[in-house]
Amino acid sequence: MSKTVDDPLLSLEDVSVEFKDEPLIEQALPDNIVERFGLGESPVKALDDVTVELAEEDALVLVGESGSGKSTLGRTAIGLQESTEGSVKYDGYDIDAVREGEHAGEVYFEDIRRALQIVHQDPGSALNPYRTVKSTLSQPLKLWYPDLDLNDRRERIRRMLQTTGITPAEEYMERYPHELSGGEQQRVAIIRAMLVEPDVILLDEVVSALDVSLRVDVMDLLLELQDMFGTSYIFISHNLTNARYFADKADGRVAVMYLGNIVEIGSVEEVIGDPSHPYTKILKWASLPLDPMEGRETIPEESPIMMEDPPDPADPPSGCPFHEACPKAREACRNEEPELLSADDDTDRLVSCFREDEHHEYWNSEPIHDEERDIPL
Repeated sequence: MSKTVDDPLLSLEDVSVEFKDEPLIEQALPDNIVERFGLGESPVKALDDVTVELAEEDALVLVGESGSGKSTLGRTAIGLQESTEGSVKYDGYDIDAVREGEHAGEVYFEDIRRALQIVHQDPGSALNPYRTVKSTLSQPLKLWYPDLDLNDRRERIRRMLQTTGITPAEEYMERYPHELSGGEQQRVAIIRAMLVEPDVILLDEVVSALDVSLRVDVMDLLLELQDMFGTSYIFISHNLTNARYFADKADGRVAVMYLGNIVEIGSVEEVIGDPSHPYTKILKWASLPLDPMEGRETIPEESPIMMEDPPDPADPPSGCPFHEACPKAREACRNEEPELLSADDDTDRLVSCFREDEHHEYWNSEPIHDEERDIPL
């Protein structure tokens, strides 16, 4: 929340999301998390009291490991997932209230669904294999712009294909998804979302299945389209290198998530260039450079992290969610959950760590771990 505005386009305030039913838990969590912990009777808190804002023509990049809550936060922000607590507002309207029929006559949930779109990770499964590119891209135009005739729809599709580098457009309009490369499939999925002129697009791991050269091409394309249409993005990635590239080019912010919490948020220079939270530091070291010719991050002389599996999301630890894996944790970290605080420097970043408050009782409490256990990763 380092970038705030007087009238945000999209805002989440104290938002929590719990999954209590097994099908919902299976849908919300990646397979490796479900297999590791099973599906007990305890609800899974996928988001824990999250507050964040998105301005017009903004870019918010969410990064973290699988199961950290990135996708749940993104889906909640665009109205695909209802919040358990807190509020999600688009253009000043509470999305869940509009969903229930409030504000009828002022704004309708269908209008919000058009304004808030999503592009999925795997375009191969997101595109109907039995529809041509033209048919696939015609559907949202028929739904949201019924006054357009066949020729108008065709011309819009042709222009967007050319704009995104899918040429000759007339030939590609008649192709089916299996006749497209992975990069072309993803471009068609992006066009489908962009055709309805949304205000916000959730980009859920849109480049993770592509090779390195295509990742850069697709991210650059998204940035060009943002300049053309003024769209805001929520860009999700488990890869800090992709997050750094996209946020830097879009002049956006990076929010690092761990166990349903935002633990650090700020500009690329603040969060990735000089990370403050221990979890951000390990993500930075573990990320390979986007360009294979670049050097990898230097291993710290004193590692800031102890390698541990993430806690069970159905039974999270008390206090700071990261204290079990942090060698700098003290007894205060077991008893109290830190809030996002202004960092102890001259930046605008926010960090969820007691070490940012020189007056906190953390400094007078005993270490949980023997600091000699710092592991050179």
